[in-house]
Amino acid sequence: MVELLSLDDFKHIDPNGDPFEWLLQIAKFEGEKLQENHDHGRSNGFEYNAQLPEFLCKKESMGFEKNGGKKSKRKLKEEDGDGDWGSGLKPKLKRRKKQKPQSSITTPDMPDTFKRHILEDGDRERGSELKSKLKRIKKQKPSSPIPTPDMPDRFKRYILEDMGGSGLVLVIQKTLFFSDVNHTASRFSVPFSQVKSHDFLTKTEADDLAHKKPMQVCFLDPSMEKTTMTFNRWDMGKNSLYVMIESWNSVVESNKLKKDEIVQIWSFRMNSELCFALVRV
Repeated sequence: MVELLSLDDFKHIDPNGDPFEWLLQIAKFEGEKLQENHDHGRSNGFEYNAQLPEFLCKKESMGFEKNGGKKSKRKLKEEDGDGDWGSGLKPKLKRRKKQKPQSSITTPDMPDTFKRHILEDGDRERGSELKSKLKRIKKQKPSSPIPTPDMPDRFKRYILEDMGGSGLVLVIQKTLFFSDVNHTASRFSVPFSQVKSHDFLTKTEADDLAHKKPMQVCFLDPSMEKTTMTFNRWDMGKNSLYVMIESWNSVVESNKLKKDEIVQIWSFRMNSELCFALVRV
């Protein structure tokens, strides 16, 4: 019969000792009791196979050592493999915290109807900008396409010597417009914006023209043929211009003047009377 442990079996155990040490002592005593019962049973003619479990006979298997009864945490982790698991887990957790969560929602593209509307509006805006630029260019004072040349010597000699003229002044150098050679318009225009100087007029002449009083002037064409021309001033809103009318179509025909030709108008005086000369450049 198996005997139970009694108080006498615990005489040598320090009551202030470590509880785990008690368990080891109890297991040891229990093992001795079992061994005694085993030996006693064999002596009485039967086999008793009760054995003390191996893990109770080894302190190391319980996770204790002689030094204080406890193993260090580092050693326990190394034996159980927890050291590798824990060290590998912490960096992964840190990396997961640092990673910025990615949005799983894809950004849709702008609908085609909106896209076409915006692009078409942009084209209209660019078109309006281009039109405004063209308007500004048209309003700008056109520059001379070539440097202003002096009057040819043969004209000078004819005016100064043969006609007895004086006071040559360049009034304008311009490119002939379609209206300048158009028979229906029948006039040559001298825009104020292109006039080199208004000093070719006396104060009385300028006042008369401002009060809509035209003048009859002597006109010398590119062939050095003399004719009489009506010289007047037209005010068209904010723009003003001088015009030569009446005999202008005959000058165009006889000299075969064409659109885009560059010409000059020179003024001079002959016996104090205002005269003009048309010169091809």
